Formats: sequence, C-alpha cells, structure tokens
Amino acid sequence: MLSPDILLTLNINQQLFTDPKRIDLLRAIEQSGSLSQAAKQIGISYKTAWDAINEINQLAPKPFLITATGGKNGGGTKLSAYAVRFIQLYDLLTQLQYKAFNILNDDNIPLDDILKITAKLSLQTSARNQIYGSVSSIEATHIAGLVKVKLNDNQTELKAYITQQSIERLKLNIDKTVLLLIKAPLIELNNKNENQLIVKVEKIVTDGQLSEISFSLPSGIMLYASKATNEVNQLKLTEGQLTTISIHPQHIIVATLV
Repeated sequence: MLSPDILLTLNINQQLFTDPKRIDLLRAIEQSGSLSQAAKQIGISYKTAWDAINEINQLAPKPFLITATGGKNGGGTKLSAYAVRFIQLYDLLTQLQYKAFNILNDDNIPLDDILKITAKLSLQTSARNQIYGSVSSIEATHIAGLVKVKLNDNQTELKAYITQQSIERLKLNIDKTVLLLIKAPLIELNNKNENQLIVKVEKIVTDGQLSEISFSLPSGIMLYASKATNEVNQLKLTEGQLTTISIHPQHIIVATLV
C-alpha cells in the first residue's frame, strides 16, 4: 500500500502562497504569540519568517496576522480568524489527499466521477443501499416532481419523487450524476410499486427475528433488504431463486454535488 508524503503547496498568481513550512510557521506564531519565537521554533531566520508572512499577506484577500504593540500585556502577534480557518481548510485538503490514495486499492471505485470519489472518501450514511446513476428525465410541477435515474449498468431505471424545491436546490438536469440512498427496510418483497425489479436472491442472513437479504440485479448491482424473518419465511425465499422486489419512489433519497 502506498504511504506517500503529501506536501500540499498553494500558489496564487504563480507565486508561492503556502506550503507545509509556512503552515508550520503560522502554527508556531499562534502558539507563541511572537514572530521571532515562531521563527526559532521551526528553525528559520527572522528575516525568512518576516518575508514569508509579508508574501502571504500580500497575496491573501484578508490579513493573516494581527499585531499588537505595547499596551498592558505588551506587544505580540496572533493569527486572524481568517488565517485560523485557512489552516483548518489546509488540514482538510491534506487529509483528503491521503485518503484519496487509499481508493487505489479498490478496483471497483471509478476515478472518473467526482461524486463517486467524494462519497467514497467522506460520505457515511445509515442507508444500506447506495447506488449511482445519472438523471434521464425530470417531470416537475410547482410542488413535486418525478426524477428518473438510469443506474450505472445502463439497464436499470428507478423513479424518485422529490419536491420541485429539491430539484432546484440540487440543480438537477439531464445526465447529472446522482447517488440514490435507500434504507434496507424500505425494499418491498411483495408490494408492487412503480419501481419493480427482477433480482436473484444471493444470500439470506437471519438472527431468528430479523433477516437481511442480499439481491443482485442481472447487471451485478447489489441491493439489500431487511425484513422480519416470518415475512421472509412466508414468501419462501431461498438463495439462488429469482424474485421481484419493489421500491416506492417516495422512499428514494437523491443526493448529488452542487
């Protein structure tokens, strides 16, 4: 597994803005309250530290340092609120870069879609079913709308009911990539809703009262349902058989990047 040293450098107008060394300097200033002490702490000269901070302040839209002279508590230097937020953002970007290398080990994760990558890196939901697709049509009224999504297998299409306000807020349009979230208890085994799918029962796991059933579409996409064991027994579901499941359009949550 790759364990790279990721050194995030940001340039503005082709000039160095921040890099790990400058971030260390900013952290040291916040800790010591002194530019000279911060320079000593990270092992650079005062002039180098001053030049770095001066360049940062010239390039940044807002000042990074707040300098106080004299007064009851003497002089000192501290970071502005903007600089503190910038360091937090820098740390997040660095963390995302490290996480990005982890997905190289999973051949099933495509690297050509920012939504899929972002969801894999950072999105955690309680919904057992997370399915990717693209919007194929939108039928909207002033209040509600019906969005049709073609899944990544280019074979299966699901309908989702969402409000007109949500369509606008998510900036949905044809061919936009979306993530469909469906909680396992909302997969229906016997009701015939608009989204009917022929699936194969791959696995049934039960604890006596509750059962989780793994289904596969003909294309290989997996879906998961959790139901009371007595309901599963009544339907006489067995591993390997073909059956029909359905998903009510109101039970599908649509997510995307805007």
